[in-house]
Amino acid sequence: MHRLADGSWIDPARAAERYGRRMDSPPGGDDFRTPTERDRGRLGYSAYLRRLAGVTQVVSPELASAQMHSRSSHTHKVAMIAREIADHVARGAEKNPAWLRVIAQAGGLDISACEAAGLAHDIGHPPFGHAGEDALNDYLERKGVEDGFEGNAQTFRTVARLDRVTGTSDYGLNLTNVTLAAILKYPYPKKQPYSLPGNRKFGAYSDDEGELYHVRSAVLGLSEGGTDHGRQTLEASIMDLADDIAYAIHDLEDFLAAGLIDVGLVLRELVLSLEDAGITEEDRAALDFAAADFNEPPEKFTVESKKLIFVASANKHRASYFPLFNDVDYAAALHDVSQFLEGLGDPDREDYPMQLRLSLKDFVGKFFANIKVSDVPPYEEGPSVYLSSELWHQMQVLKSITRYYLVSRPRMGSMQRAQSRAIEVLMDGLAAWICAVPETHALPPTLLTIFGRNNVPFPTTRQDPKELSPAQYRALADYVCTMSDSEALMRSQWLAGTEVPGSFRLALS
Repeated sequence: MHRLADGSWIDPARAAERYGRRMDSPPGGDDFRTPTERDRGRLGYSAYLRRLAGVTQVVSPELASAQMHSRSSHTHKVAMIAREIADHVARGAEKNPAWLRVIAQAGGLDISACEAAGLAHDIGHPPFGHAGEDALNDYLERKGVEDGFEGNAQTFRTVARLDRVTGTSDYGLNLTNVTLAAILKYPYPKKQPYSLPGNRKFGAYSDDEGELYHVRSAVLGLSEGGTDHGRQTLEASIMDLADDIAYAIHDLEDFLAAGLIDVGLVLRELVLSLEDAGITEEDRAALDFAAADFNEPPEKFTVESKKLIFVASANKHRASYFPLFNDVDYAAALHDVSQFLEGLGDPDREDYPMQLRLSLKDFVGKFFANIKVSDVPPYEEGPSVYLSSELWHQMQVLKSITRYYLVSRPRMGSMQRAQSRAIEVLMDGLAAWICAVPETHALPPTLLTIFGRNNVPFPTTRQDPKELSPAQYRALADYVCTMSDSEALMRSQWLAGTEVPGSFRLALS
């Protein structure tokens, strides 16, 4: 194993495949960057990345203060954390032979590929975040489009097909195999049956499946017909962990500081969930050594009559993360997070934001101190870089607070319904527009470009939108994913005729 200039590890025998690109792209004579540092630069200058400044992370940037995370600021946090984790693992491998063996089996660990994957990981997400994703998926499924819509698959499609480093590239940004593989949080196409919760996420649409297999085969060193183990690459597992940390810590900080989460309600449900587990107030102090007291897992978190958020989350995690999830560590995590929230005190205090930041900083420190590196995954098809069981359970509880006490609460429902409706109106309006066979120069240039990059024709005679092909609807969805929240809303209003664009706005369209 050799070290690169940025501290990355590489097996020279596998370097050519890991750093291969679909098109030759030799660096200039005075360009001393590594191949993945060049990938990072291509992503950093991407218009798709810039638009994320106007895309929902949890709350739309149009409705949020400047201090709250947009999808763009979240993305840059993920990239930074991914680089820090990768550097932590690369340095740790110098002293830990077991870690170095895992890196060697993977063919190396590229630090800049982890950072680049962090920049790219949300680049395909549509306007309005998860509400937009669900709306596009429902819409495309109704139109008979295979695979519907999935944000992770759209990200891979964007960097491997739609975004271009040159006008003539047929391979998107022409990134290295190791960076493309690092972006694949779900390194497989759509699985069946799709109705199963574990099959709702996937990494590539069917027409991008060949590129996924090409990238995976190169990075994993698979021979012709070799079997893909279906697990993330080392770099992808680091990016995924960084995404979890950013969501659990930085997004939660935003909403607690802004008073958008009812801490009292969260605390009450934490206590009720502990009671549901058969853990009383007096028992809480014993949670630190509870694991040693139980010879076999007690029946906890299985009573759903109360419909508690944390009970429902436990049941979901138990099914998805067996055998990593266990009730004892989950109960301890509920206790630790309740102690954290109680310790924050009055949110109206002047120093509350600083106290919140310092407390969450402690969580980040504990996360880094409890990173594990192993070729034995913690659950089926699990990652090679992950948190210890105790800290993993704490992270799940923190993520649940943001996911369910803000994102899925009634006060978000009206906004998300309006956003979903805007997507439907936008897609219907675009379909009707191209079916009216307007002059090509009347259509937005970006729409023309997207259809060209999909090798999909526009209708040549007037027709009902029902006659559009799945490929044409897919291209329309690709176009929508070039927009920010405000642009998607604006264009939906134009196409619905509820607002007429002025000359200034037309100049920007």
